[in-house]
Amino acid sequence: MSDDGLPEAAWAYLRALDAELSDVPSGTAEEIVADVRAHIADALDSGRSADEVLAGLGAAPDVARQAREELGLPDQDRPERVGRTLSLVASAVGVLIAVCVSFLLPSTVPVEPIQADAGEPGVLGRLGPGIALLTLLPALVAAAPLVAPARVRAGSRLAGAIALTMFACAAGETGLYYLPLALVAWAAALVPWAVRRGAGGRWWHVLAGGIVAMPGVLVAVASAGGSVGVGWVGAALWIAGPVAAGALCAYGFRAGYAVTALAGALVMILAMAERGFLFAAFWLFGGLYLALGAAGYAAARPADGDPATARAADGDPTSPPVNGDPAGAPGAPARPRPEPATEADPEAAAPAG
Repeated sequence: MSDDGLPEAAWAYLRALDAELSDVPSGTAEEIVADVRAHIADALDSGRSADEVLAGLGAAPDVARQAREELGLPDQDRPERVGRTLSLVASAVGVLIAVCVSFLLPSTVPVEPIQADAGEPGVLGRLGPGIALLTLLPALVAAAPLVAPARVRAGSRLAGAIALTMFACAAGETGLYYLPLALVAWAAALVPWAVRRGAGGRWWHVLAGGIVAMPGVLVAVASAGGSVGVGWVGAALWIAGPVAAGALCAYGFRAGYAVTALAGALVMILAMAERGFLFAAFWLFGGLYLALGAAGYAAARPADGDPATARAADGDPTSPPVNGDPAGAPGAPARPRPEPATEADPEAAAPAG
């Protein structure tokens, strides 16, 4: 059976595969589709049914995903997973801030300037649940991309980040509390874009690790100069902790980013519970840690620490090729060929020789 005589089911499969490879360079995508088409044609010529051949190939998204892995190309689904994760984090941060503003911060009510008083009720007690629910609007803005259609999802993340930044800058004291949410929203808008284009890499981890470790280095320098007195507990908390987390981030370990994000959230909660002279500094510092940790955790690959996987993804020539494919890994090839079909049915293949 010639390529032109393929059944409609086979052509539908090839069209689906071509659509899944839309982000792959055109020449490479055409070669992959042509190899799969030739494999289908030879398998059909050997007497196998179309349903059997297509079932043996596997779903088109799976074939496209394996082709990307073997060619060292970015995973098409990965940027969307990163964006979804960061949008969920932003929504959770928005809810946390809304709860803190509604219940703990009577001084942030925008209708009149009042002084915080430990004996005063919060926004909920003073103005009722209707006004208190308005503090959740930024969280809803951050969550909007989760329900937006796929074609406008990236745009809605960017629009949400811009809107939240404008609100944080224009809302005075109230806006200060929403700056961490704006930081996470920007991470949700920009990190998927960077992942999709393969930006970052080792330099991103090193830069992030330096930012995470910087507070510990500054405290260590101040302590050594006698400007700040730090005990053993303080040294472990403010020096060893940031430096260790920064080192993990610099090496690309997801655990380092997870610790950084959790530390940022904890600093924000403690700053809210014990408002003092340096409240704004600790609040923004915690928000930066939270945004940086969440972005790094979402963007880092779980297999980053696997040297064999990293070599294959980088196209290391020491990774053995499969039928001429670059950086091919052992196992089922991403671009099926006629040989497996003829091996599966040697009697049908013999006349063809």
